[in-house]
Amino acid sequence: MIRKIAIIASAMSCLTLGVISVSGASASTSKSHVLTEEGNVGVTFTNNFNPFNSNSLSGQMSIKSLTYEPLFEFDYLKANTQYPWLATSYKFTNGGRSLTFTLRNGVKWSDGKPFTAADVAYTFNLIGQNPAANYSGVPQMTNAARVKGNTVTLDFAKPAYQSISSIAGSTLIVPEHLWARVVNPAKAVITDPVGTGPYVLKHYSSQLVSFMANPTYWGGKPAATQVNIPSYSSNASAATALANGQLDWAGNDIANIKSVFVNKNPRTNHYYFAPGNTVTLTFNVKYGALSDPIVRQAISAGINRAQLATKGESGYELPATSSSGLILPNQAAYLAASAKNDLASTSDPSKVASLLSSDGYTKNASGMWAKNGQEITFNIEDPTAYSDYYADAQLIANSLQAVGINATVDGVQASQWYSDLAAGTFQSAIHWGAGGANPFQQYQNWLDYNTFVAPSPTSASGDFGRYQSSAAQSALTQLETTSPTNKAAVTSATRVLGSIVTQQVPVAPLLYGADWNIYSTAHFTGWVTAANPYMDPSPSDPELPVILMHLKVAK
Repeated sequence: MIRKIAIIASAMSCLTLGVISVSGASASTSKSHVLTEEGNVGVTFTNNFNPFNSNSLSGQMSIKSLTYEPLFEFDYLKANTQYPWLATSYKFTNGGRSLTFTLRNGVKWSDGKPFTAADVAYTFNLIGQNPAANYSGVPQMTNAARVKGNTVTLDFAKPAYQSISSIAGSTLIVPEHLWARVVNPAKAVITDPVGTGPYVLKHYSSQLVSFMANPTYWGGKPAATQVNIPSYSSNASAATALANGQLDWAGNDIANIKSVFVNKNPRTNHYYFAPGNTVTLTFNVKYGALSDPIVRQAISAGINRAQLATKGESGYELPATSSSGLILPNQAAYLAASAKNDLASTSDPSKVASLLSSDGYTKNASGMWAKNGQEITFNIEDPTAYSDYYADAQLIANSLQAVGINATVDGVQASQWYSDLAAGTFQSAIHWGAGGANPFQQYQNWLDYNTFVAPSPTSASGDFGRYQSSAAQSALTQLETTSPTNKAAVTSATRVLGSIVTQQVPVAPLLYGADWNIYSTAHFTGWVTAANPYMDPSPSDPELPVILMHLKVAK
């Protein structure tokens, strides 16, 4: 799942997602059905809406699903809650190796051409033939997708039960009649996206992107008639716009949200931060001392997670308590009791010393842990625009310096950070987890070198730290191929993966990440709330169509 940093505001005759209106009018005075979403902060706008490229503007701003849609939508906040979308049903056969979708009738592409089963087959075949375009983690297919009437059947090399949300929920469908002409789908520049979604691109500039409602959308007419995505430099600038009443919906961490926003108008101003993923310190395991799992264990032991929760995240996110990386309490049933609370909330200098001493490290004259004259030295790269993560990085560096580990902070622009993660040219970074309907999705995103790195080593869309392990690949395969109905086997396979994360620490769990959701009911109602958690609440892919189609104009 992508970091949920988005903001929505009304403006003069335009719908915006997250920032200021085009005309400059504030949301509080706008009478048009306009919604503003700020899909992400600190991103340098480029005119590229390629859904297969995580570094395109639509990928970095998490707005692909305004135009492109999945076959199903999955609500990760409520177990087993699914919404038929471009498909109306699906069925596994052949022991989970074959998956057949029945498609929705009457859907059109935004250029007026009919949406067909051939488009779905083409999309999955494209991914199968271009591994670098497999951003959603679709398992290996054994042959081309099969079309029969209004159905499409996918055949996989192994049972794909646990990958249903990646296959059906995260893979966005593209039109064959246009994409068949694209030479390099993972790298192509797409300036005029054509999809089945509720919006179509209206205008692009380096400061603002506008979408208008798709007049032929199969799902009906959205309440917001236009969506504008403006460029925001940082969380701080977004917070200012929110405080000034210019935003209807925000998807980022705003410090002191009650005083900054809620208390200004408690009748209309609200927030709901649902725990939806595990935030981690992601290690580049190819870099220096970080290649040593004992060092990574020691770094994890030296982090003060309570500080991150209270100071970096304003108390909105709780400290991670399990080294397995599972989201707790949501996924507690998969863990043994001993694994649920094995992470200390504060720094543990004695554990750091015990681990590093056993690994041949001693403290040098500067009080830093070193071996063969080489200190443990690395930086934590995060965007300065992500004010909470940047603060977390500083807090982590301070706590590690205090226990003799020479960690520093490298503040960069968001676009640089995305590029470095994809290319593996970073040392460590704080990153949100993939969330998911089951543990497989996060574990795959952290550990699956074969899916996310091997096909395109300089443009990975997962396993950013380049962790490579035959044991991890085997364990992922075991979980992926286990039927969800066999709960004992699913639990057993999950615990193997949890043990790998605990012992090898390719990522160090930090916090239980919030799905950020700050919203106003002054102009639109129908938002996701704790009382009605019908979808992940943040403005992000792929849930944007679900939320936008739930909204109603306030009366």
